[in-house]
Amino acid sequence: MILRSGKRKRQASVFATLLMLLVAAWATAAHTVPEYVLFRDRLRLDILEFDSKLDLKPIDLATSDGLRLRSYYFAPEEGKPVIVYFPDRLGDIIHKPRHLTAIAEQGYGLLLTGYRGYGGNPGLPSEAALYADAAALMQRIEIDHLAPDGIIIYGYSMGTGVASYVAALAKPLGLVLEAPFTTFGDAVRQQFAQVPDWLVKSKFDTRSRLSKVTAPILIVAGAKDQITPARFAQRLADMNEDRTSLVVVPDGNHLNLIRKGGGAAVQGFLARLKGVPAGEAENVAFEGGPLVKPSMRAY
Repeated sequence: MILRSGKRKRQASVFATLLMLLVAAWATAAHTVPEYVLFRDRLRLDILEFDSKLDLKPIDLATSDGLRLRSYYFAPEEGKPVIVYFPDRLGDIIHKPRHLTAIAEQGYGLLLTGYRGYGGNPGLPSEAALYADAAALMQRIEIDHLAPDGIIIYGYSMGTGVASYVAALAKPLGLVLEAPFTTFGDAVRQQFAQVPDWLVKSKFDTRSRLSKVTAPILIVAGAKDQITPARFAQRLADMNEDRTSLVVVPDGNHLNLIRKGGGAAVQGFLARLKGVPAGEAENVAFEGGPLVKPSMRAY
């Protein structure tokens, strides 16, 4: 009887241990599923596919954890700033930002940021790593004098989370957010409404940072965007309404936003910015008027 009872206790203990392991495995898997989806489709792009007159130069960044990450840089004409571009979750720095290469052909500088784990770069991406790499890249720009007339930070989709992080710390001339989300958790729930916050490891919390940006901000959203809907953009604009211009493109979705009129909004924003030194970005105004007020302009 005593032996039988001891056997039952051992079986119960083994069962409890297995159950705990299963629960832990499920929790770990569930906690990282959104991040797996976020980073799984990253592209392996060949710069030889780049279709532009720009003579892009490779910029290799040595990270604190021993990686060498390659980005691509085009030097500006005198008096022109450099647009620093942070791409989406695919890491597309060749096809998607073609409107920026056209702008660079007008004399602007351009830096196409290569993420770790993307485009042949080593390493695995994560929110914290992308932030650290972006901060190091900003230091490299300053040390090597790659943008003597200032920078304009530009983020698309996932890249808006990185761009807002950099813009809150640096002193850019301007910040452009194309198809942004408020937080990554909000973007996940846009697709899967029942996913709770605690299951989403990455935050990319642009909503909490935008009020710290002291430069003019352009937010471009698509009225037909089902991935990062225009209401996300409106919430972000409300976080820094004195400095933010919100443009909602009526026929724009997540992919065609620039072609449907967002490109004109970006061109107009850049044209109105005064070219003042980056350290004086707190006082940046638009030509002929005060700092941008929020607007629901459609192109």
